[in-house]
Amino acid sequence: MKKTIIACVVFMAFSLSAAFAKASSVSVQIVQNNPGQEKVWATSEFFEQSMIDYFFDAGRIVSNSPICIASDDDEKNRKALKAALIENNDGGMDVLVRVELFFKKSKSAAPDVPMLGNIDKVEWKIYDVVTGLESLGGESVPGKVTSSNDNEQGIAKFASMVAKKVSSSLE
Repeated sequence: MKKTIIACVVFMAFSLSAAFAKASSVSVQIVQNNPGQEKVWATSEFFEQSMIDYFFDAGRIVSNSPICIASDDDEKNRKALKAALIENNDGGMDVLVRVELFFKKSKSAAPDVPMLGNIDKVEWKIYDVVTGLESLGGESVPGKVTSSNDNEQGIAKFASMVAKKVSSSLE
């Protein structure tokens, strides 16, 4: 009986150490690229939450930086990135995943309603928060938008697909 208990304790210790070894910390920052808008849209907020949920469910430690609105001023955009890197370095995070949502300029509608149809494309960049260096990046488009996926579920599915691509880049 004593050997069984010791074996179980050792097995649990190895299992926990393996889980923590894989669980790197990830911070997500959404950049809303929607010219002429000064308000963060519900689509951006829901996309962010869906990515955070994906990383959390995958066993990662997750944080987020405030959603920022892209500016025509490159200096302002660099300052927002730098602030996020400093904030995440201070918080002990490993990587910052900066996701820029590009909205359809002529078709974007209903800022208070999460709609997949508002998104034209998504680009992401992964940064090491200690060095501030960009390591990887990519982009994706939501595909065909229909009445059945132009909602929270459609955004969640698209955000999860993006998070899966990002996650595979982290491994």
